[in-house]
Amino acid sequence: MTKKILIEVIPVSDEQDSFLQIKMSDIIIKKFGLQKEQTIELYCNRNSLMVNIVSINESEPVIQCPTFILKELQLPPENFSITLFKKANDKLEMGPVIGLLTEATEKNNQVSFGSIGEFCEEISLYASEIGVLFYVFTLNTFYDQKGYIFIDGIWKKSSVPYPHVVHNRIHSRKREQHSSFIDFTNELQMNNIPYFNDHFLNKWEVHEMLYDNEHLHSYLPDTMLLTNKDVLFEMLEKYQCVFVKPVHGSQGRNIFRIQKTDEDTYFLDYTTFSGDIETVHQSFPSLFQSLFSRLKQHTFIVQQCIPLLSYKEKPLDFRVLCQKQASEKWQLTSIVARVSSKDEFVSNLARGGEIQKVHSVLLENFEMKEIPHIKRLIRDLALEVAEIIDGTADGLFAELGIDLALDETGKPTIIEVNTKPSKNQEQDKLSNKIRPSAKALLQHCLFLSNQHDQSKIG
Repeated sequence: MTKKILIEVIPVSDEQDSFLQIKMSDIIIKKFGLQKEQTIELYCNRNSLMVNIVSINESEPVIQCPTFILKELQLPPENFSITLFKKANDKLEMGPVIGLLTEATEKNNQVSFGSIGEFCEEISLYASEIGVLFYVFTLNTFYDQKGYIFIDGIWKKSSVPYPHVVHNRIHSRKREQHSSFIDFTNELQMNNIPYFNDHFLNKWEVHEMLYDNEHLHSYLPDTMLLTNKDVLFEMLEKYQCVFVKPVHGSQGRNIFRIQKTDEDTYFLDYTTFSGDIETVHQSFPSLFQSLFSRLKQHTFIVQQCIPLLSYKEKPLDFRVLCQKQASEKWQLTSIVARVSSKDEFVSNLARGGEIQKVHSVLLENFEMKEIPHIKRLIRDLALEVAEIIDGTADGLFAELGIDLALDETGKPTIIEVNTKPSKNQEQDKLSNKIRPSAKALLQHCLFLSNQHDQSKIG
C-alpha cells in the first residue's frame, strides 16, 4: 500500500550550498521510513530531480524547497498544499495534478473564466484542503506549460506540471471542432491521460440514444429531425404546438415555438438575445417562408410541446445535476426548479429565469403525501438517463445536467441533456460554502487518477 501524507510546500531562496537540498519535517521522514541526509528522487508527474534530504524539527508536515527545484518540477513559487507519496525505491511523488480546460480572458493583469470563475475558485479551495494541485488552463497556455493557480484570493499565471486528469469545460462547440482541440485530445489519449466531459452532444444524438430504450418512450416528447417543410407541417397537424430547436443550441437561444389555431393561423414565438419576437401567419407557406432564412443556417429538430407545470402562473422545469464521484457510479448531486421569467417560454437563467426550491414549487401543485414519490421519479429517471448517455456516447462523461418537466399528474418528461451544465443553476452556490458539485468533480478526478496509476502498475 502506497504511503502518503498531506504536506505544505514552502519555497525558500536558492543557496549555493543547498542547491539540490530540501528540508523536510521529521514527521515525514519517520512516516516514510527515510534516512536523514538521504538522497532521493523527487518528482511531479513527468518532472523529476535527485535531491538531498535535511531534517527539520517542525510540528507540521512541511517541505522547504529551493525555488530552483520548484522551477525544475514546474511547481508554483508560492506556498501550496499537496499530497506526498512514497513510491518504490524511495521515490517521492507530489500530486495528483488536476487541470480544468476552458477559455480565459486577461485584462489589466487579471484573468476571468466567465460563468465558471466562481466554481473554479471553489474547486481550488477544496483541492488545497485535500492535497491536490489544481489549475485552470487554456489550449494556448497548455503548450506553453502554463496555467492559472488560485493563490491568496487571485488567479496567478504560473508554470504547471503535466496533468494527471483533465476536466473539459470548453464552452464553444466551434472551439471543440477546431484542430487545436483535436490535437490536444489526441495528445491526451496517446499519453493515456483521462479527460471528461469528452465533448458536446447535440439534441438529436441524445434523443436517438434515449429512444433506443423502448421503456423510455413515454418519457420523451415526440421529436423529429427537421429535414424538410413536410416534417414541420405534419408535426403541427399532429400536435398544434411544437418547438423548433437547433441541435447545437444552448442557453435557450434560437428556439421557435409555433402554435396552430383551429382557423389555420400560426403564432410564431422566437427567442433572441433581446427577448421574444412574436409574429402571426395566416398560412403554413407564410410561416415557413418566415422561418426559412433562419432554418437554413443550422440543423434543427421539431419537438412536441409538453404542457408544463407552473409556479405562480409561470412555466417551470427542473435541472437535475448527476455526477460520478469517487467511483464509476452515477449519483444525484442537486435538483433545482427553474421558473421562466414573465412572457418567456424557456426557463434558462440566461433568458431571465429564476431558481426556486423543488419542494416549494411541488407544494404549490401537489399534496404533501405525493411529493416524495414525485421526487423519487425525477431522481430515478435522471440517473437512468445519465447511465444510458454514459454507456452509449463515445468518450468519458462524469457530469450531466438533465432537464425534466412535470405534467399536472406528476409524470416527468425528458426535455434535454447538457454535457457542460451551467454552474449558475445550483441552489448551493447562494452560500459561501464549497458546493457539493465542486467536491464531487474533484473526487472523480482523484478516482480517475488512481485508476490511471493502477493501469500503469498493471
